[in-house]
Amino acid sequence: MTRMRPIPAAEIRERYLRFFEARGHQRLPSDSLVPSNDPTLLFTGAGMNQFKDMFLGRGSLPYRRVATAQKCLRVPDLENVGATPRHHTFFEMLGNFSFGDYFKAECIRWEWEFFTDELGFPADQLVVTVYQDDDEAFAIWRDDIGLDPSRIFRFGEKENFWPAEAPSKGPNGPCGPCSEIYFDKNPEEALPQDEGLEALPDDRFVEVGNCVFTQFDRQSDGSLEPLPQRNIDVGLGLERIAAVLAGVPNNFGTDLFTPYLEHLQQVTGKTYGDDERDDVRMRRIADHVRAVVFCIADGAVPGNEGRGYVVRKILRRAVRDGLDLGMEGAFLHGLVDVIAKVMGDVYPEVREHAGQCRALIKSEEESFAGVYRQGRKRLDAFLAAHAANDQAHDRGADPRRLDGSGDFAFQLHDTYGFPVDITRQVLLDRGFTLDEDGFEAAMAAQQERARAASATSEAVFAESIGMRLRDLSVPRTEFVGYERLSVDTEIGAVLVGGRPGASLTAGGEALVVVPQTPCYAQGGGQVGDRGVVEWSGGTAEIRDTTSQDGFWLHDVVVAAGELRAGVPCRVRVDEDSRRATERNHTATHLLHAALKNQLGGHVSQAGSEVSPDRLRFDYTHGERLTDEQIHALEDEVNAVILAAIPVEPAIRSLGEARAAGFVAMFGEKYGDEVRTLSVGDYSRELCGGTHVRNSGNIGSFRIVSDSAVSAGTRRIEAVTGVGALLSARREHVELSAVAQLLKVPLDEVGEKVRGMLDETRRLRKELQAATAADLGKILDDLEAAATRAAGDVRVAVLRTGSLEMKELQELMTRARQKLEPFAGVVLAESSDGVLVGAVVSKPLTDRLRAGDLVKELTGLLGGGGGGRPEMAQGKGRDAGQLDAAVARARELLAVLG
Repeated sequence: MTRMRPIPAAEIRERYLRFFEARGHQRLPSDSLVPSNDPTLLFTGAGMNQFKDMFLGRGSLPYRRVATAQKCLRVPDLENVGATPRHHTFFEMLGNFSFGDYFKAECIRWEWEFFTDELGFPADQLVVTVYQDDDEAFAIWRDDIGLDPSRIFRFGEKENFWPAEAPSKGPNGPCGPCSEIYFDKNPEEALPQDEGLEALPDDRFVEVGNCVFTQFDRQSDGSLEPLPQRNIDVGLGLERIAAVLAGVPNNFGTDLFTPYLEHLQQVTGKTYGDDERDDVRMRRIADHVRAVVFCIADGAVPGNEGRGYVVRKILRRAVRDGLDLGMEGAFLHGLVDVIAKVMGDVYPEVREHAGQCRALIKSEEESFAGVYRQGRKRLDAFLAAHAANDQAHDRGADPRRLDGSGDFAFQLHDTYGFPVDITRQVLLDRGFTLDEDGFEAAMAAQQERARAASATSEAVFAESIGMRLRDLSVPRTEFVGYERLSVDTEIGAVLVGGRPGASLTAGGEALVVVPQTPCYAQGGGQVGDRGVVEWSGGTAEIRDTTSQDGFWLHDVVVAAGELRAGVPCRVRVDEDSRRATERNHTATHLLHAALKNQLGGHVSQAGSEVSPDRLRFDYTHGERLTDEQIHALEDEVNAVILAAIPVEPAIRSLGEARAAGFVAMFGEKYGDEVRTLSVGDYSRELCGGTHVRNSGNIGSFRIVSDSAVSAGTRRIEAVTGVGALLSARREHVELSAVAQLLKVPLDEVGEKVRGMLDETRRLRKELQAATAADLGKILDDLEAAATRAAGDVRVAVLRTGSLEMKELQELMTRARQKLEPFAGVVLAESSDGVLVGAVVSKPLTDRLRAGDLVKELTGLLGGGGGGRPEMAQGKGRDAGQLDAAVARARELLAVLG
């Protein structure tokens, strides 16, 4: 077996791109993990995703050969990450593509040359697979490459067709056979026999590349018609190639991951290689935090829905692994700088947004403790509701399976990140075992849903609005709104329900496309423009403007006349709305700079929204702003406004802009050329939005609120210009009204209100003292009502007058301390129901639980409640059942006698 020379991953990536550049391919940057033009996908999962239109022959790229290194995210097999050699969430796919240009012969030859000549893979350690009916690919490998037929395996549509099983199961549309390239780790062993083999065993063969030959169009009857444009879609796994060249048993042994593992060893005190379980945890943390950093850098932040839910789920799994490694407190955010060092040269967005990544990851880590407690609370509630109903269970017998626990354990695991092993242990402590079959079934169903979501579906090649417009030869829109607020043009298309419509009359709603527009399309945090479309005999109100695939979509409702394509028209922006938006947008840039100056360099943008009415700016900071800090921010921004500094936009190359210190906007994707915006030397950002020409045009700036979005992330809302004036005026009017009610001057309102609050607090305390229950006397009554049960145990049921819930809880606590060992129930009648409290000394909870007592008694009283085995409380609504509840309480306590 030939030993290969290890090659750093960064060099492999660069060699690949140069190799295909030398063969006529245009090197293009990776698309964002948040797909730029495909709403059917949560995340970019393959190199071909950004070229969907090109594969369909409808794209606008001027290239027929392209090569990329694409950031990808897939999450169908989370349980395998870290536990197997090659599973990842985030990975890099090296891809070369042909859009109706070269086909199988060139593709196969170039991939072979790249592996053998460029990287030095031994030819006798490479095997390939082809689709069972693809004689053309088989012949190229055998005759052109010279590969022995014993090293060419034919497999069916499940292994060697894209999409998998498309010939028999669909979806309809573009598809084709594929040929995969494998590295043989044990070439001294005999090759497996082709006959009866459905796939190559992955413990010996490592898939390093896949060549997809998109040559068919599947029809509804299952037939495969030849495509007029045959395409090539190649994907090579960078992590796998690096591992093979390095001669390491799994991808985590490459230079893509070893810096992360070294960092984790330093912070955890663990030695990688000493304990396989800890090794898995460290590998999983390395993978998951890398994935989360790339997601956040591309604008997908942890949340409760969609992409955010996936990101949060991945991160919480890493946090949980940290807890299992014995870590206390947040530590994962420390990996961000290591990831930025390893990946930042190729993906500068990771380095630029390191501040946001650190803050968001740290806040998620810190909030997980609360989530963990919430999971325990939910589990305790589940047990109180279900275990108490298991009447046949003998607590002295062997543990038995608790019905429904499997589904519930999966819910805790999947939704709240609560470890299933802790669920198992809690159940065992209560005398039950987990429904493992139910848990595994729920887990398998979730994994299948994830696979289905990440697999190619019929939506992959579904027509977008842009495709339909290009099919109609509608020209893309030219935005002229930086210089002009109106333009004479013509109606290019009228879309009703996303499809071209004939015409609309008054009241009709549609999306209108025009060749030129002054309307800004929503993006970069700025809302879309409003305005009007006017034509001879008619008008339509523009309610919003968005864009897709280079087409500006004006959301209109017809006010008068007939709206149809081909009609000359004038498009006008609502000037008042635009100017207000411009003031707020430029003020957002000034606020960003002021926050860094006032609070420190750790502050980073975490999102924004700019509209005519106000601006919203999310930023990373761990503490609520003081009044003094808010005033300092307002003063600094208003000083820049009063200085009347010119606001200067310019077009620069992305590299030039970064070198000049322009700040990239969070979550935005940039091309080779970018628009920069300078407010003197005070603020320098990349921005494609609309802005004032001079900072003085903003007029004034006022912060109206500072609130928490999540742990470590805060939100400022502010107003400018006339909005700031109106905000101050409203507050003055309200304050004047309060002053009149209090009959004091404006400047004495605060002192007067403070005095009134002090007086109210004093009176409230006096009232509480006068009406408070005498808990000492009630405790004496409870002790007097107690009777002896078995041994020294005392039991009591007491019916008393009205109590507050806090008083009832205090009474239960005192009773447990004074009467130990003790089990008792107190029922306190009031005008709106009956409060029920129960206490059971801990040594007695194997026979009777306070939570079970309260649940049954409040149920009898038409209410509910619960709590811990030692103490619980609840409330019933039907006081008419009070006598029955007292009698039932005595019956339940009798089990201790």
